[in-house]
Amino acid sequence: MKQDYNIPIKNTYLCAMFRHLNRKKMINSELRSHQWKAFKRHPAFERNMTIKVLMFITFGFIALYLLMLGLMLDIILLEIGAYQSPVDSFNSLLHFVFMADFAIKLLIKSNQSMQIAPYLALPVKRNRLFNFLLMKEFSSPLNYYLLFTLVPFALKVFIPAFGVLASLLYLAFIWLMCIAISLLVSWINYLARRNFLFYGIALVCIAAPLVAQFVLKFKLDETMQHFGELILTINPFVWIGLAAAGSAFWYLNLLQMRESVYNELEGERISKVSSLSQLSFLERFGTTGDYIMLEIKMILRSKRLKNIIIAYPLPVAYFMYMVYSPDFLKGGRDFIFLMYGILSIGMFGITMGQFIFTAESSFFDGMASRRGSIFEMLRSKYIFYSICSTIITILFLIPVFQGKMSLLFLFALFFYTIGPIYFMMFQNAVYNKTYIDLFDKGMMNWKGQSGSMFVIAVLAQFIPVVSMLIMRVIWGETFSLWVMLFVGASFVITSQSWLKWTYGRFLKRKYRNMEGFRSN
Repeated sequence: MKQDYNIPIKNTYLCAMFRHLNRKKMINSELRSHQWKAFKRHPAFERNMTIKVLMFITFGFIALYLLMLGLMLDIILLEIGAYQSPVDSFNSLLHFVFMADFAIKLLIKSNQSMQIAPYLALPVKRNRLFNFLLMKEFSSPLNYYLLFTLVPFALKVFIPAFGVLASLLYLAFIWLMCIAISLLVSWINYLARRNFLFYGIALVCIAAPLVAQFVLKFKLDETMQHFGELILTINPFVWIGLAAAGSAFWYLNLLQMRESVYNELEGERISKVSSLSQLSFLERFGTTGDYIMLEIKMILRSKRLKNIIIAYPLPVAYFMYMVYSPDFLKGGRDFIFLMYGILSIGMFGITMGQFIFTAESSFFDGMASRRGSIFEMLRSKYIFYSICSTIITILFLIPVFQGKMSLLFLFALFFYTIGPIYFMMFQNAVYNKTYIDLFDKGMMNWKGQSGSMFVIAVLAQFIPVVSMLIMRVIWGETFSLWVMLFVGASFVITSQSWLKWTYGRFLKRKYRNMEGFRSN
């Protein structure tokens, strides 16, 4: 090989570095091209593209609202903030901002994925593939939505007070903090694939600032206000801490990715996905217990169903807030109060009721060809959803004993939910004929949704509530509650009959629905 003597010796290392960077850039570009081709050549490309366009339109409207909020944020903070300066008020709320960002990403974020195995035969390092996936966090829209509010706020408040450089570094810190939070969420999601109890880490992250400020009476707002000042004064220790946290989360994600690829190559099967899926006491209930066990395992192993169930505590927490807020019902919010009461008790059944049989669409042919009653599965689902509603009802006995809510109202709500409302939701088993990918992302995902699912869900939530409110206006609250209790108990007692009726109607459409399950 002929040596080029025109290149000075001292520049050979620099040239090698540039060649390395150029090669790395080419590999990343090729990987992006492969992912686009995989998306473009997918059989459902048109449907997936339509969904992506709708999601971008939705994100555009959200961004517009956030921009409007940023323009008015200084006025809002002057009215409700604890400080005279909107900058100090915003800094004192930084822990709530990061906590909300963490909760949002935990609900709707799906980990970056690609087929790693085909690349392992090529001269490409595994860490380069893993780093390529992690680098996509820098372009994820989920890490930019806060900037739509902070940029106009910075233009109005930060730049006049602290200058351009400090304001830009402040925005950069918030953005990098969002990326670090996103990496933390990805790591928790990797762990939760093995054991659902790892979501306890997420619960601690969300509950820790609330407990510290409102239970332990720690002055966290003052601490965060001082922390915000350190960011604006460009304190190097703040940036060192951020770099350390981001590097740690990056390394933890690399370890989890490496372990996942190793398990895939070794062909290992995870025999115990979650300790919650091994409930031995269900075995004593025979076939019903077996079907309930399978339902739990399906939820814990399905990314889509599991992410939906994670949002379950939100309506429960909001309903508890309404119960303990003495002025809430004074504004004529009876409709919202009754609707959230039904959502809180029946959220599990209302959510999962939209996916009756469609959640099993990918393997429904196998179920239909084996011995085993589909009616038993339908009956087990109803029992399981009713048990979940019973647990929430027991939780609501606390405000009943404290005199915040009547026992008649709670029982009427419970029986009305597991009675006529669950009856309406179970009609989805008759009309749903769409394929659902259980391992697709959870939140903001409309793949596999159908018009019948939407119509039945809306009817089940609004018509019973409206009818009860009309009855309350005409005959009074006590009479309407007794009617709710009687109607709900009647549906519960006759559940065996209307489940058989629903199953019979499903049999008439079975082959039509199964044909829809196959069209994926």
